[in-house]
Amino acid sequence: MTNPANPDSEPANVTDFADFKARFDAATSGAGSEDLIRALMGEPGAGVRGFLDAPLKPLPLLTPPETPVQFRLRVALAGSHPPIWRRLTMPSHLTLDVLHDVLQTAFGWTDSHLHRFSLSADPFARATQGILTSFDVEEGDEGVLESELRLDQLLAKKGASLHYTYDFGDGWNHTIKVEAVAPLAAEDAAVRCIDGRRRGAAEDVGGIDGWEQLLAVAAGTVAPNYPEQLEVALDMGLRGFVDEIDLAEINRGLDRLAGSADALDWLGGLTGAAGTPSPLAGLFANVGPDAQRHLAGYLASARAAESSPIDVAEAEAATAVIRTFLGQVGDGIRLTSAGYLPPARVQALMRELDTEKIWRGGANRESQTYPLFILREAVTRLGLVRKLRGDLVLTKRGAQLRTAPVQLWQHVAERLPLERDAWGRDCGLLLLMLVAADEAGSWEHTRESLDLLSSMVGWSFGGRGRYGNDAALSEAAETRSVLGWAATGSLLPARGTAARGLDSAAARRLAQAALTSWA
Repeated sequence: MTNPANPDSEPANVTDFADFKARFDAATSGAGSEDLIRALMGEPGAGVRGFLDAPLKPLPLLTPPETPVQFRLRVALAGSHPPIWRRLTMPSHLTLDVLHDVLQTAFGWTDSHLHRFSLSADPFARATQGILTSFDVEEGDEGVLESELRLDQLLAKKGASLHYTYDFGDGWNHTIKVEAVAPLAAEDAAVRCIDGRRRGAAEDVGGIDGWEQLLAVAAGTVAPNYPEQLEVALDMGLRGFVDEIDLAEINRGLDRLAGSADALDWLGGLTGAAGTPSPLAGLFANVGPDAQRHLAGYLASARAAESSPIDVAEAEAATAVIRTFLGQVGDGIRLTSAGYLPPARVQALMRELDTEKIWRGGANRESQTYPLFILREAVTRLGLVRKLRGDLVLTKRGAQLRTAPVQLWQHVAERLPLERDAWGRDCGLLLLMLVAADEAGSWEHTRESLDLLSSMVGWSFGGRGRYGNDAALSEAAETRSVLGWAATGSLLPARGTAARGLDSAAARRLAQAALTSWA
């Protein structure tokens, strides 16, 4: 049913209660109240049959064409106004489990809730068998697995439709409608998003009405429904929200999805120290198969299964910051009584590492020059320096590598991510995947991407951001800094560097090497 006040809105699913009542009355004619109660409670032997206990009809499956065709589908989110929709082209023999992944990517969902495909004529599977996920099978539901159903077994011609529901709490209902059927050329085998409107909605906001309300509150066009609603909208970053579709980003996501199976196969062969699973494999092991496929797409885009040697010039530029620090340490530096670098060494290092004088604060106390403090912490975690009886000295490995840039670069790659705690290491791994896949982009885009990915692997920092994990980029500060030094050759990025070097070829090269260091 379309909202008369918003003729462009997508129709919501409506149950025909008059039809339901008529069929119920006919099926229960002559039954007493006790029979009705027993039937509704599901008791065996109840007298009412033929309606409540009628066997489900088999799914009305079509015979697929001998040669797959191309479908052009319009997928719309019910109840949205203006409509949130996507126009997709895909081969007709795609299975529904793959279509699920496609829809998750096209609408920007996180795949952290249950979902269901259903027939347009029977959206709640009251009369026919269901289209099942593995979870439904575990629950004992009757039907056919989505992974065993091709799209062209349910849709065949223009106007045919199918329902897809994501998150049974918020109830994100999508209508999938065939707009056109055409022969499938070899170049049309990939799934593409060719048109659409609006960005996807955020999750866990109370469904489409809750999402539209949050956008309106953030824009100041309606008053909040409760005192904290404006704060919620602002924490989600919705002030100034640009509600426009990014087709290029969606299609990059679809490309990642297409390569995810091969990436997962490669990942399964990785091992860490002493034959234990690699940290990367451990990250994937903690999420479900749907999220694994989404994450593996970044490995596919990063070409993580490939590696090539780095030349001396590249390694010298990428390790310049770390080698400068190691050179200053030399035969050792006597630390202050509080354990910091002495002011003279701080000034000398900042003269070498911040030639454009980007650092605004004082540059003579390590405790107040946090970029230098982060550098010392990172070099320590890389196992290149250590404290010894009040001095900062090179380790044996540090002494060997300070004049060997290629070997030093390889050593750094093998030690990433540098974060010590579990959530920090996961955020560092996710950042490496984003950078290696050339998905870092602007600083804001990187922050938003880590907000999403960290929530997909189960972290919840309960802060700002669309998924509450705005702090994920800060949690990966050490790894982020090392990538930035490799990109810029400087302790601090130049002013106006939107991505702080994370979008550079040098940062990508180091991130790719880090991901393949367990191969």
